[in-house]
Amino acid sequence: MAIRGDTTGAESNFLLDMLAADADILEIGCGDGRLTRKYAGLARSVTGIDLGQAGLREARQAGSGRNLSFACASGAALPFQAASFDQALFALSL
Repeated sequence: MAIRGDTTGAESNFLLDMLAADADILEIGCGDGRLTRKYAGLARSVTGIDLGQAGLREARQAGSGRNLSFACASGAALPFQAASFDQALFALSL
């Protein structure tokens, strides 16, 4: 349900329905961080991971905040302690 140029707010409303309030979120396959930044406005903290260095570079350049971080990592071998996140999201990834 990714909508680039979402002028009606449909994507944000969809995300609000999916995410638990005040949660720590892991986004697997964050790419350029476009959705990750949207999640950051809705959650306590968001960590985006991806294997693509170019996408992560773009994500970091687009901005990070106090509750937003990015890391080079695989969803198949997470480098985090168990129960580090309340929810994990995987959207638009191959």
